[in-house]
Amino acid sequence: MPIRQLQISGVRNLQPLTITPHSGVNFIYGENGSGKTSILEAIAVMAAGKSFRTSQLKHVMSHDADRMELRMSIEDLHRGECELDSLRLKGGDHLLKQNGSVLTSQAEAAHWLPVQIIEPNTFKLLAGSPEERRQFIDWGVFHVEHGFMDQWKTFRKQLKQRNAVLKQKESEWLSVWNAGFVESALTIDKHRRDYLKRFKPEFERILTALDPDVDVTLAYFPGWDKDSELSDVLTRQQERDLALGYTQSGPHRAELRIKCDKQPAAEILSRGQQKTVVAALKIAQGSLFQQESDRRTIYLVDDLASELDEKHRFALCKLLEDLKCQVFITSIDKDKLTDVWQPVASKVFHVEHGRLTEEA
Repeated sequence: MPIRQLQISGVRNLQPLTITPHSGVNFIYGENGSGKTSILEAIAVMAAGKSFRTSQLKHVMSHDADRMELRMSIEDLHRGECELDSLRLKGGDHLLKQNGSVLTSQAEAAHWLPVQIIEPNTFKLLAGSPEERRQFIDWGVFHVEHGFMDQWKTFRKQLKQRNAVLKQKESEWLSVWNAGFVESALTIDKHRRDYLKRFKPEFERILTALDPDVDVTLAYFPGWDKDSELSDVLTRQQERDLALGYTQSGPHRAELRIKCDKQPAAEILSRGQQKTVVAALKIAQGSLFQQESDRRTIYLVDDLASELDEKHRFALCKLLEDLKCQVFITSIDKDKLTDVWQPVASKVFHVEHGRLTEEA
């Protein structure tokens, strides 16, 4: 699954660069503000169409550039070779191509680039909104169930139509829309349940390897009373839905509950323990993806030393090395990268004032 070549232009303070990364581990080090994280950010933007640092892509672009251009050459043992090109203009226009052909959906690029990100803000996976955890589940489902994206779009359409009926107070039409809504909702719910059933034991294995002293449980809430049929819940809540003008229950309200001693893990665990749990979630997801598809995830690990002591850095690196996947990993201090991880298959890059150089 490795990125064979990466070209970046118009991203933050980075000077235009072309990099031939290693198919294994790529160490990137430099001072704060040097641009090392921006390289990871560019890969994330190509993979998901969004940044992990800002909600507005215009902030990813260089101040003095009128466009952001990204190009990646990818080699996949199962899917073959691929060239992905992304052009974003200052005004917001976007063109995405695969092997020269225009793509109408970000999903196809995402299929070629299964990327997992471990960075300081991934605490949001524990402490953030339920949407963060829904998206985490759906990443896993999306990459193993090829029809999931179309099914999700169908559900979103059904939800939009039902909400429109609720806003217009057209209660006589609800029974018409409810049937399709429930059918789509149950399809989404089944995919999520099936995925989490396979994911949980892998997560427990990875978490034990990272830190056997951290005990965390995962519980799935479908978005409605688990002891009731969704159709019955909609009937009971109809008057309330009409009053609010939107649908209260359904897979759009699902939640992955991550707990420690029956309390939300974010309220119990230290910051270091939280990062360990998040790392376990991300690595377990990549490991399960590899088992089920025989393809490998690309890992972007920003600021490895942040919140993790040497023991946990070593454990995390060992797990990533066992996956034999491509990794891009950053740190301010080069020694904190190489003190716990010195794989034979690696390259080292230094970023200074936006310029990247490869070290021998």
